[in-house]
Amino acid sequence: MPRIGYRAHDFGSFESAEALGERIESIRPGCIQLALNKVIPTARPWQEWDEEYISAIAAALHRHGVDIAIIGCYINPIDPDPETRKNELRRFSKSLSLAHAFGCPFVGTETGTVSPTGGYSIDTADPRNVDVFKASLSEMLEAAEKHDAYVAIEAVARNHSISTLERMADILSSFRTDRLRTIFDPVNLIPYTGIPEADGVSLRVPSEEAEHRFVSDVLDLYGEKLAAIHCKDYYLEEETGLKVGDIPALTGIFRWRAFAEEMERRGMDVPWLLENHDPRTVRETAETIAAY
Repeated sequence: MPRIGYRAHDFGSFESAEALGERIESIRPGCIQLALNKVIPTARPWQEWDEEYISAIAAALHRHGVDIAIIGCYINPIDPDPETRKNELRRFSKSLSLAHAFGCPFVGTETGTVSPTGGYSIDTADPRNVDVFKASLSEMLEAAEKHDAYVAIEAVARNHSISTLERMADILSSFRTDRLRTIFDPVNLIPYTGIPEADGVSLRVPSEEAEHRFVSDVLDLYGEKLAAIHCKDYYLEEETGLKVGDIPALTGIFRWRAFAEEMERRGMDVPWLLENHDPRTVRETAETIAAY
């Protein structure tokens, strides 16, 4: 049975951790991915965080049955400006240093883009940017070791430096450390033209065999390094055939029940964090998936 939680800032903005906890408790208590300043804009800037402050936030959430599953610190570790990149790494290290105060050892990030807007750039795919990411990741893992925490990275098709399973395999083989973990967002990692069939084409709805092969390949690679699942949905746009991947889980074409069965078969018990959910139906979505 999946352990269902939420990406906290999908619920909107709150004045305090207490208010956020009350909101989640009123829907269905669960764990969260917490990007603190996204969900509580009045929170102290990260430079001013300390153990007492972060522990108080975690305690307020815990009073409402809410635990932190992932500390969201989605930096750009390949920012083309060295000074900006250095500051991003300092911000990530700050979250790692307070992991125990958050009550969560995992700090999550994507793998970056060279676009100044944070969006797509064709230059992000250049292998040189994988080298930049590796250099940044090395610093993050050094900080994780120091603070007894874990770096959890998420691959994203097309947009980010680590955009394919092959590139993620290279990262995991290059950094053979227990401090490195993965976040699997099936929708983010599905290619923009859809899951290919055995003959290389993509259908409007992939066959069960093609989708199972895609899922199995990822889970084979991630194995015990898997820290969490991100759970949303997608479809292929009629005119372009390209992925639209920002809709609530159970409203697109991904077979979440089959995914749950595969996770259970493998004994992989990690939090499932709903993303891009609809506040009007999030309780029903959570309870449906939790029953798989």
